[in-house]
Amino acid sequence: MSGHRERLAAVDVGSNTILLTVAQYDPEAGLVIVEEAEDQPRLGAGLSATGRLSEEAMLRALRTLTSMRDTYRKRGVERVAAVATAAVREAVNGAEFVERARALDIPLRIISAETEAALSYRSATHHFPGGGRQVVADIGGGSLELIGATNSRVSLSRSLPLGAVRLTELGLPPEQLREHIRRALSESVQLTGWTGSTVIGSGGTFATLASIVLARRGSAGRPVHGTIVSAEEVERLLLELSGLSAEQRRQMPGLRPERADIIVAGLAVIAELLKAVDSGGVTVSGFGLRDGLLLEMVGVE
Repeated sequence: MSGHRERLAAVDVGSNTILLTVAQYDPEAGLVIVEEAEDQPRLGAGLSATGRLSEEAMLRALRTLTSMRDTYRKRGVERVAAVATAAVREAVNGAEFVERARALDIPLRIISAETEAALSYRSATHHFPGGGRQVVADIGGGSLELIGATNSRVSLSRSLPLGAVRLTELGLPPEQLREHIRRALSESVQLTGWTGSTVIGSGGTFATLASIVLARRGSAGRPVHGTIVSAEEVERLLLELSGLSAEQRRQMPGLRPERADIIVAGLAVIAELLKAVDSGGVTVSGFGLRDGLLLEMVGVE
């Protein structure tokens, strides 16, 4: 006889996207996803220039959170983990946003960059177990989280201000953007010891990359999880997209229209990271921080 099947919800409030996963946990069957939801209120829009979350962005995000709260309540969720990352963490009025969310009965909390990276790593290694050297990268709207491990022993953990929205707002042409990313990586992280590592990528940028590549391979609509994209494919796609307008990108199969304006910056981060570790490609994870939260909630490695 199986044990109690608990309903759980994990909410990830990022700089660009807010995501919800409702899952059911059975001690025998493990975690089973019941429902997922996603919205892109761009909470971190303009943050780099002002240091604050704008009132308009907060209202958009709070509307999204209210809708997600209603969704997980209807699903009979018993426990909720809701976390805010780079945008709320960095904003001078981040605490105000958290209090406004809590007033809506959403148990939001700000997590550190280290915790954010650890949760992404937990998810990646759960779905891609194995030895050797691994670099797990999670690109959000505001930051890039990097964790490096050898035979599951973590020895690298960094958070860099290289999120897709933040970089897009710099307004740099492609070559200058890549130089900015290259310099940030070389000055902040010692990656020379990670040459040839297996790179695992999670987050919206990696999922979008896989979606576009699958569409081009004639596998549109297939789940992105486990897709391997070569460094050459990343470079070719980045070059092509850099030459298109945002409107032209919106017509590209596999590319969700709301990501058309930030995808070039995200792909530039992937390209420069693969070059920095001299990797032939990246394995895309369809899971990420929310999955790590759920695993933490039920105590599963």
